[in-house]
Amino acid sequence: MENGLSVVIGMSISYLFSLAGLIFAWIYYKKNKKKNETGIKKQEI
Repeated sequence: MENGLSVVIGMSISYLFSLAGLIFAWIYYKKNKKKNETGIKKQEI
């Protein structure tokens, strides 16, 4: 029974780290998208 509990805890921790990574990547993407929009407009002109 102890092995099953450690597996559940380990999977929960890995899920939380994965979710945090996705949120960080999304924030980084949104931040860079705003910067690149102005850069692309300048290059087109």
